[in-house]
Amino acid sequence: MSPEAKRLKVSGIVALIAGCACVAAGIVLAVLGIDITDLFVVAASVVALLAGARGARVANVPSNAPKLMGPSTGATVATGALCAGDIALGNGQVAPVVVGAVAFALALLVTVATAAVKKSVETV
Repeated sequence: MSPEAKRLKVSGIVALIAGCACVAAGIVLAVLGIDITDLFVVAASVVALLAGARGARVANVPSNAPKLMGPSTGATVATGALCAGDIALGNGQVAPVVVGAVAFALALLVTVATAAVKKSVETV
């Protein structure tokens, strides 16, 4: 396994585990007081979790990385939009913004690692 594929595997697993934690945090925030930002947090966390799961699976077959680039980029854009929604509609709440930013960072991490694997596969 190439170093890029290992990085994608690790970042995918980290995004998967941390995404589960972010989903749990979003559910706790929603239970404490349902607000639209809590739903944004849950949605962004689920998208980051799915991006991490796909990234970890694609790392096993690096030639599939170009196929993951589009969905991974879409996941990053979606989590970024949801995080921006948290900021815009948060009314001073810090927790949804922090959890949303973590979900965005996780999706971005997987996208960057996928781009590195895609580049290494295309140069070979």
